[in-house]
This record gives sequence, C-alpha cells and structure tokens, in this order.
Amino acid sequence: MVLAVHASPNSLPNGYVGVDLFFVISGYLITSILCRELAEGHFSIRDFYVRRINRIFPGLLLVLLTCMLLGPALMYPAEYGLMGKSALFSALFSANIHFYLESGYWDVASKLKPLLHLWSLGVEEQFYLLWPLALLWVHRARRSLVVVSLAVLFCSLAVNLILTSKSQAAGFYLPFGRLWELAAGGFIACIQRVRGSGAIPGHAGDPQGEGVRNVLAWSGIGLLAATQGAYMDSKAFPGFYAIVVVTAATMLVLAGPQAWFNRKVLAHPAVVYVGKLSYPLYLWHWPLLVFARLLGDGQWSTSHRNLAVLTSVVLAALTYHGVERPLARRVARKNVLALVLAGLMVLAGVLAWMGFKGKVPFTAAPYANAALEVYDKPEIKSHGKVMLMGDSNAGHLVYGLSLLYGDRLAYVATPGWPYLDGVKYRNGYVPHPEHVGTPGMTEQALARIESDPEIRVVVLSVVYRMYFAQDSLRSIKGGGYEETASQAYERGLRRTVERLLAQKKKVVLVKSIPTYSDLLTVTACTNEVRPLWRREPAECLQSRQVVDIERREYDAVVQRVLQGREGVSVLNTLDELCDTQYCYVNHKGIQMYIDPGHFTTAGSQLMAAALARKIEDALQE
Repeated sequence: MVLAVHASPNSLPNGYVGVDLFFVISGYLITSILCRELAEGHFSIRDFYVRRINRIFPGLLLVLLTCMLLGPALMYPAEYGLMGKSALFSALFSANIHFYLESGYWDVASKLKPLLHLWSLGVEEQFYLLWPLALLWVHRARRSLVVVSLAVLFCSLAVNLILTSKSQAAGFYLPFGRLWELAAGGFIACIQRVRGSGAIPGHAGDPQGEGVRNVLAWSGIGLLAATQGAYMDSKAFPGFYAIVVVTAATMLVLAGPQAWFNRKVLAHPAVVYVGKLSYPLYLWHWPLLVFARLLGDGQWSTSHRNLAVLTSVVLAALTYHGVERPLARRVARKNVLALVLAGLMVLAGVLAWMGFKGKVPFTAAPYANAALEVYDKPEIKSHGKVMLMGDSNAGHLVYGLSLLYGDRLAYVATPGWPYLDGVKYRNGYVPHPEHVGTPGMTEQALARIESDPEIRVVVLSVVYRMYFAQDSLRSIKGGGYEETASQAYERGLRRTVERLLAQKKKVVLVKSIPTYSDLLTVTACTNEVRPLWRREPAECLQSRQVVDIERREYDAVVQRVLQGREGVSVLNTLDELCDTQYCYVNHKGIQMYIDPGHFTTAGSQLMAAALARKIEDALQE
C-alpha cells in the first residue's frame, strides 16, 4: 500500500494508512514475544535490544550510506546538507522529531526528501525504547498487562486527537499521538497471553469460533478496503481516520491464523515472501523514488518512476538474501554483531554530520551569495530616520537599505510575524519554532515609532501567502467567529496604516514578492553551480499570468486598505522581478533569490534601491 501511494499517488491516494497497519502488526508481534519471555522467566532487556539492532541496523546502514554516497552527484550543497541532517537524526532514530521541527515555512516538498519515510521507524523504535521496560515493571509488580496496555492505548489516542486538531504535523510525526497504534497490537497480544490461547473463544475446529474469526477477518478487510475507497482528508490525518484503520488491523490480528482469509491468503507463500522483503523494500523504495524526481528536478517521467520501483524491489531482495538472512543464520555471536553494527551506525552518523555541516568534499561548490560591487543606486537627499517593519520579507531588505541609509535605518523584523496592529495567531495554531512573534512585540514597535519624531517614513514589508494558506491569523478583538486569516490580515493592515498616518508618518508598503515553493533549490537557476546529474528546472520561470491570478485576493486586500489614502506609497515588487510574460528567480543575469521566498545579497541590494526611490519620493512630497 505504501509503495503504491508513493509511486502512483492517484491510483491509491489513501495508501499511506499502510504505515498504521504496520504499527498494529508490529506492536502485536513484538509484544507477543515479550509476553512469552516474561511468562517463561527468561526475558532480558539486553537480548531484546541486541535482537532489535541486528534486525534493524543492517538494511538501514546500507540505505543511509548509499544516500550519502550518491548524494553529491544528485544534490546541490544545500539539499545535501538537509539530507545529511535527516540522516543524522535517522541514525539516532529520531527522524520523526526532526521532520516535525522542519515542517512548514519554506519546507522542502515531502516528495523531495530522500529519508522522509524513516519517520515511522523513529516512532517504532521510540515505542520499543520504553515498552519492554513498562511490561517488565508490570510483570514484576504483578499488575495487569491488559489494563496497562489499554491505558497506554487510550491515553495516546486522546493525545492523537488533540494534537491533530491543533497541529496536523505534530499529530502525524510526534510519538505521543502514535504510540496507541502499536499499543493496540500489544493489547491483543496481552489478552492472548492472559487467556493462554487466542483471543477468540473456541478451539481450531470449533465451528462457532471459526465463524467469529472469519467475520472478524472479512470485516477487517472490508473496513480496510473502505478506507481506500472513501475520501480521507490527509491534512486531518491521523486523527479520527486512524481509528478506522487501526480497528481494521486489530480485527485481522484478532481473527488469528485459523481464519480463512488469513490462512489462505495472508499465509500464502508468495505473500509471506513479500512480508520478508517488506522491511528492506520500505527502506529502499522512497530514496530511489526521490532520486528519480531529482533527475527531473522535482518531476519524474513514467520510465524513471518504474525503474525506481523495479530497482527498489531488486535491492530489497538482495538486501534480504545477501545481508539480512546470512547475518541472522551464519553469525553465532549475536552480541558481537550488535556491537559491530552499532559502531557502524556511529560512523554513518559521523558521515551524516559531515554532510550536514558541508564537510563532504565531493559536493558541488555552494552558491557564493556575493554582493554587487556596481549597481544603480538612487541619490539619497532626504533626512531623518527610515523605519523598516515586518516579517522576514522585511529582514531580507535590511542589508540593501543599510548600504543606502546607514545608521538612519531602524528596523524590526521577525520571521513569521507580520507586525500588524491588533492581530494575533489563531487559537490552536502552532507556529514554526522559529516564529516567536507576539502582539506585545507589535505594540512595542508601533509605540517606538509613535514616540520617535525623527522617524519620518515607515516601510511595511510583510508576506501574505504563508498567513493566508495556513489560516494562521485572527484579530484580537472584533473579528468574529467566522473570521479568516485574510480578513484579519486586512483589518490589521488597515489599523496599522491608519495609526501611522495619524502620527504624520509617511508609509511605504512593499508588496509581497512571488514565492517559489515548488522549486527544490532556487540556486539551481544560476549556472554557477550544478551537480553532475542535474539540469536547470523549468520552475525557474513563473508565468506572470499565473502569478497575477494567485495574488488576486492579496491585491484586492491591499487595494481596499489603501484606496483614497494620502501619504501612502506602494512598491510593486513584480515590477522589479517580472516582465509581462514571466517572473524570474534569476533576473537579467543576477540571482535574486537565496531560498523560495527570500533575496540573495544582490537581490537585497537591487530591491532596496527600487524601494529607496519610493522612500525619497515620499519624503519629498
């Protein structure tokens, strides 16, 4: 299912629930082993982790090292650094936490992260870091395994529902809201251990018991099939949707090996063999699909996709037959093998750290981001202070404006915070960890402007797309229950402009720049650096018509706020970054963008020069 949705999302759009199915089965199998060993009196924490290392590390090491070695020929330095960082977290079995912290705000598209799939391995291993210890404590304290596993299940399920409603990324990646899926499988294993047999009454030949098992198995399959045919909002997953998937999985597990479907279909040798390849196939398929996309700089051809799928199957078979099975069968000293594998994982982590820090010598040279020595600067005749205020779209103008205004420039610029009067983050919205703005900061900045008579002009530079798309803003007062982020943005911008004009300040509004979130690496738009197997992406050009259509709501907001107001000037950034046909990342031979939504040093200089002309005109009025 997971391979299908990754390789052909349109054919099985809800195939990602296969991960949840796996969590339940994994929880059941591992807990069954733990419960048996506890009951027989030979459970060992050391032996458990030795088995986990010997099972998990060989294939994972192969994939991590392959990605790190192939990366320089396929990836720009910034991309390779991001992969190195994710490889480091993967080696530490915390990839899920890393990808949660990395989600949002100019996040690289998920389909272009070679190690993104390892988030689920992180969740699984974090569960097994604590689960055996919990079961050991329960066993020694003579508590009920069933009650404790059920408590973990429901507590984690509640966390899942709360987290998903407040931050889908948190509910998806963080372990607290995912552990219940593994605990669900563990709960069934605990019931079976307590009963001393299967969870369904009756022996193997009992017609009544067999009927119940068959009903459970077919109901589970039917429910699982329904999840693939029904609409599921991926932005609200796991949430309540995961309950349906986990219920289907538990039905199949509860049915046991005697159920007809499980006995005839799931126990068929071909299906069993696919199960043996499932772990290495899980490891290999996603990096190869991503690399296939990288060859097309974010897009792929059918031939590249099919080749990636075929190669992943071949590599999975080679990994199983050539690495996993020989190590399991021929190496007698399992403790020594675990130590060797752990040492190799440390080395893989070191290589990943080197890639993250840009210390791998085989990567392409990074983009220099050098300043322009000569460019068309306006003549500065005004006096008094210039105040720049906004989010990171104000921040990337600081360098260029400081070259023109020197210590006359004052600024407040906080990533992810718009500095709009009377605006706050929506209740329940969880901002990116680097987005630390508050209404108090806005009020402090405005009060500073109002109290300083030397500040003659205020430049407002605030992005819009992030706030609109994430619906992250609300008015502090008077917005109403149905207010949207765009409405809060408009009301906040109006209050800010009115407040500044009331203090006799000139206002220059810098309209939001086009963004290139579909472009994997904006520096790919310059010919200065390019990996061996990459080409210039088509996304370096955006249709001006498409950009204008996408900005209609924002343009209407600005027009309504500023219509008929004196003392306000507007810098339309599209005039500097676009012509009548296209908008450019690399404009007239100069690389303007350093990432999908921010300027290079040279871009800051050129846009600041255009902005300074507006400022000078405003101050001469």
